[in-house]
Amino acid sequence: MEKNHRDEAISSFINNSAGNRPTMLPAALPLMTYDQFLVFHLCVSPITIAICTFGIFSNTVNIVVFYKMGLTSASNISLFSLAIADACSVSAILLISFQENFYDSHLPMTMGDVALLTSHAFYFFSAMCSWITTIISMERACCIIYPMKVKQIFTPRNICAMITAMVIYQIATGFPKSLTTGLTRTISPLTNKTITIFDFSKFDRYMYTTSQFISFSVPNLICFIIALVATIFFIVNFKQSRQLRKTMSGSGEKSDKMSDKDARLIRLVILICIIYIVGTAPNTLLFLLQATYRPLNRAVVYIGNFYHALTIVLNFFQATASSVNIFVYFRLGSKFKETFKVIFLCKAN
Repeated sequence: MEKNHRDEAISSFINNSAGNRPTMLPAALPLMTYDQFLVFHLCVSPITIAICTFGIFSNTVNIVVFYKMGLTSASNISLFSLAIADACSVSAILLISFQENFYDSHLPMTMGDVALLTSHAFYFFSAMCSWITTIISMERACCIIYPMKVKQIFTPRNICAMITAMVIYQIATGFPKSLTTGLTRTISPLTNKTITIFDFSKFDRYMYTTSQFISFSVPNLICFIIALVATIFFIVNFKQSRQLRKTMSGSGEKSDKMSDKDARLIRLVILICIIYIVGTAPNTLLFLLQATYRPLNRAVVYIGNFYHALTIVLNFFQATASSVNIFVYFRLGSKFKETFKVIFLCKAN
């Protein structure tokens, strides 16, 4: 009984203070009750938190190793930047996954607002992961299609310029969201204490939705399609190359070694793209469902908690995709493995 009163008080507080703000705790006839959502959260979020913790560690290792290898090649710059974006992305997911555990802690800021604040960082770095993965896949595709021109197109300077342009784009398109809200102080009906919440009195839903669409949904959808097409192209080309090598005879040892090196690079990019596709597919599917079925959002009372449960699943997939690249580097990157041993195991080359 006390639990129901608490839920009603929180829902009333959110609705009254936020106007049109999305509510995470719908009050009437929910598809998923708050208790059901809490059980689901307690089952999934600890796994996500463990994956995020590992992801921060693994991407920190990636950053150190790629920096030690030198940022003089286009591939190293791309992979170094991807590791930074992945580390920041899993850090944001870690904070979001923790926030549900502190609803009753009477902190000076509501956890829903903390999650909303952290989500802006997650959207930014998630989009950057998509952009950088696209650069990596396009570079390898150009190596196959235009092998004589790829070094002129994907120079270290051009890679840095492209990543910088993407950062500027994400800031420019994501910044308008912050203009629709501000922070304000109010009295919590649960604790009678002054807390900080987001002020939605000047909330512009059109500006927020447009900014979110341009800065996150569109880049992720475009990059997902490019990565999917590139992966199919790589797999087909890789199979054709293997068949061609089997039929050819008289190749020298040097050419065989070069072919093996190219094959490892193609396999590495294929695995990176597959990891990205698996991690991004649920988010892309949700975006397409929302585009065709407008009521599918957390502001609708009937499915508010269910939608929030979906975001927990999306965070799980995203965190996993941003944490496991280190296994690919160890499996297919001989120089990465050697540099890792020199740095962390104190083994000479």
